[in-house]
Amino acid sequence: MDPVAASLMLIAGLLHASWHAIVKTGSGLSILAGMGLVSSVLTLPFLLMVPVPAPSTWPIILVSLVLHAGYKASLAIAYRSSELGRSYPIARGTVPLFATLFAYVGLQQLPQPAQFIGIAVVVLGILGLARDRRHGPIDRRAFWAAIFAAAMVAAYAVIDAAGTRQAEGWASFTAWMVVLDSLFFFIVAATHRGAAILSDMREAFIPVLIAGVLGLASFTVFLWALSRNPIANVVAFRECSVLFATVIGIFFLGERATTWRLGCAALVAAGLVLIAMLRAA
Repeated sequence: MDPVAASLMLIAGLLHASWHAIVKTGSGLSILAGMGLVSSVLTLPFLLMVPVPAPSTWPIILVSLVLHAGYKASLAIAYRSSELGRSYPIARGTVPLFATLFAYVGLQQLPQPAQFIGIAVVVLGILGLARDRRHGPIDRRAFWAAIFAAAMVAAYAVIDAAGTRQAEGWASFTAWMVVLDSLFFFIVAATHRGAAILSDMREAFIPVLIAGVLGLASFTVFLWALSRNPIANVVAFRECSVLFATVIGIFFLGERATTWRLGCAALVAAGLVLIAMLRAA
């Protein structure tokens, strides 16, 4: 990955962890729906400046919409009953494991022997976070919701990478995805929450606004990087946000700063970087 893309992806990781913290502190599903509307309003004018997706691109967009909706719904469930410093690293750190599984099922590609080291390191970190020796195991529902979210991320990373490389270009795919994804998930969230979703968003207007801007910036950089770099490298750099989320959880959300938790988060991040380096070699 070129230095500019790597630097931007680290910044995107910080932005990503920051909007997740906002979702964690608010009414998760409503915050996610509201921030999507903010992102779509900011992106809407750009639809006039980019090509309309070709017929061959629409199936990619439709599949991606479903995957993104599943990811967001899973996050809301995970954050409802678990701390950011535990659920976020599990949700993000498990992504390469699912990416490996999908590559094997779809392409019969196994990781190189050395890559299993990185995977093993990630798994150790995740198991440590799930079964904290001092504070007990993570809530079971939150754990499986985080795992499901990771599966959705691994799947949409592949789908979105294909979308950004269509003839219309990454800007077209990004603009249309942001607007359509926001509208689609708002419908999903409103179906679940009913009229209460509007009052939730009004009460949390400033957090929703900030989360929307951060989410849009992070996602745009992510898709831009996917359009010009290997998927594995982009995903791994983005998942360094695990460390950012741990720090934010401790210093801004008042979560417990134990040596065990910090060590496990560091293991997840180190394993992700190791996987990316070995794939790039």
